[in-house]
Amino acid sequence: MASMVIRNIPDDVLERFKQRARADGKSAEQLAREVIAEKAVPSREELIREAASIRARSKPVGLETALRIMQEARAERDARPYLPDLDDDH
Repeated sequence: MASMVIRNIPDDVLERFKQRARADGKSAEQLAREVIAEKAVPSREELIREAASIRARSKPVGLETALRIMQEARAERDARPYLPDLDDDH
C-alpha cells in the first residue's frame, strides 16, 4: 500500500481532526484513510464515461447469442449444489 505525508496542516485543524477521530473511536490515521477513500470514489459522470468506453470497445451481441449465454449461465448455476448457509439472501 502507498503512504502519504501531509504538510502544513494548521495546528487547530489537526487538533479538531484528532478530536473527531477520538470521538469516533478511531485513530486520526484511520479517519484520514476513510476520508481519502470516500473522496476517491468515482463520480457518477466518471462511471458513465467508463461504461461508455467499455461499451465502445465491445462488439454487439445478437439476441440469440445473449439468450444462449443466459441459458448456459442458468444451467451452470443450477448444476451447483444448493448450500443454504451460503445463500446471498440473508
